[in-house]
Amino acid sequence: MTSPEKPRILVVDDEVGFLELCTDLLQEEGYRTEEAGNGQAALDRLDKEPTGFDLVLSDINMPVMDGLQFLRAARRSHPEVEIILMTAYGGLQSALEALRYGAYDYITKPFTRDGLLAAVNRGLQKQRLTHELKAAQTELIRNEKLAALGTMSGWLAHRMRNPLNVILMCSQYLKTKFEGGDERRDVAVAIEDKVRTLEKMTRDFIQYSRLYEPRLRPENIEVLLKAVVETFSSRVKIQDVKLKTFFADGLPDVSMDRDLMEEVFGYLADNALEATGKGGSLSISVSVEGKNIRVDVSNTGSPIPPDVRKSLFEPFFTTKERGTGLGLAIARRVIESHGGRVALLDGETTTFRVELPMPPAENTAEVPAPESEHA
Repeated sequence: MTSPEKPRILVVDDEVGFLELCTDLLQEEGYRTEEAGNGQAALDRLDKEPTGFDLVLSDINMPVMDGLQFLRAARRSHPEVEIILMTAYGGLQSALEALRYGAYDYITKPFTRDGLLAAVNRGLQKQRLTHELKAAQTELIRNEKLAALGTMSGWLAHRMRNPLNVILMCSQYLKTKFEGGDERRDVAVAIEDKVRTLEKMTRDFIQYSRLYEPRLRPENIEVLLKAVVETFSSRVKIQDVKLKTFFADGLPDVSMDRDLMEEVFGYLADNALEATGKGGSLSISVSVEGKNIRVDVSNTGSPIPPDVRKSLFEPFFTTKERGTGLGLAIARRVIESHGGRVALLDGETTTFRVELPMPPAENTAEVPAPESEHA
């Protein structure tokens, strides 16, 4: 398992010697650094890479654009980046002005190595806490919206069921009153077909509105996925799809509700086959990553457009003529109810990644995955 990259820091100062000193100290601690000679150059770097820097360490007294001017401009366009100002001309007025414009901290030259690193660490810690808070707020709002949407969907689906059953029975009755070739029979058949489409939608609504409380028990994920693959074996042959499976050796059991997870992986495999088309390839791989079991379902075919990717897991979003847009939303709810997560990875190949937590006592060492192929 690779360790996360160290934060990236932009150091801004017109004094070359002091600029090199700061970058050397930060690099010794493992930080990734970039340099700029004045505020305008620093602002240009932030504009070019809006998510590239975690923190800026900037001098105040510089030509072209000084530190306070840079601070005001950066706060407007890049509020997520923490900024620490430094100067050889300390004073209460400069400190108050820097803090008023949104600087995280203010340090006076000359400063010690420990003083610099302490200020940097505090700034990075504040940024991490801010990001975690925003993520928690976003997740809370999403969950509240999904709960309200689920309640409404369940209510609507239950209200629709009885009228749909009546319409279906009436259309089936009418169908028996006309001979084949009679256009009135064709109308009755069309009504029946549309009602069955609506019936499927109501089932999806009800399934989405469920409060998922999985019955967890240790399950062998390799056995489960091989069972899922077997259900698609005839379809794979008909479509002439090359199916590859990769299972790491010694996979531990995973606590899961087998029925629910079979539905999830069956849905992901079904979607993948539909998107692959004739003569493509589909792969399912399972490995151990840290404390998680990782399952990747990948397929060839047309790439998913960026505007579609960002909405795929949203309820009722669909690109299919007869889809309800609830399949992936339901899959995510089931996976999250198991303490896991699902994501669509970047890349030319379409890959959905599911991560499920392993029992704490299991060995989490990552092992290579042997390959087996099915025609």
